[in-house]
Amino acid sequence: MNYPNIVKGSFINRPNRFIAYVQILSGDGEEKTVICHVKNTGRCKELLLPGVTVLLQYHPEASVLGRKTEYSLIGVYKKGKKIHC
Repeated sequence: MNYPNIVKGSFINRPNRFIAYVQILSGDGEEKTVICHVKNTGRCKELLLPGVTVLLQYHPEASVLGRKTEYSLIGVYKKGKKIHC
């Protein structure tokens, strides 16, 4: 699958099935924590461990569309391989 607006980050935690907290670099080079929507709630539990590299899709139109988050968690790296969540 091809996703536009991909951002890499470092997974922090997942307080529930639908939300994840991820550390990313902002446009000005500052680290910031963002809240992400977890698209596939039944998968990745064993993969989403603190510190792993994850892939997020940024949704610049989030507020216009009524989304609660600007990012969706779409993948995680395990042993150098990309796994879609």
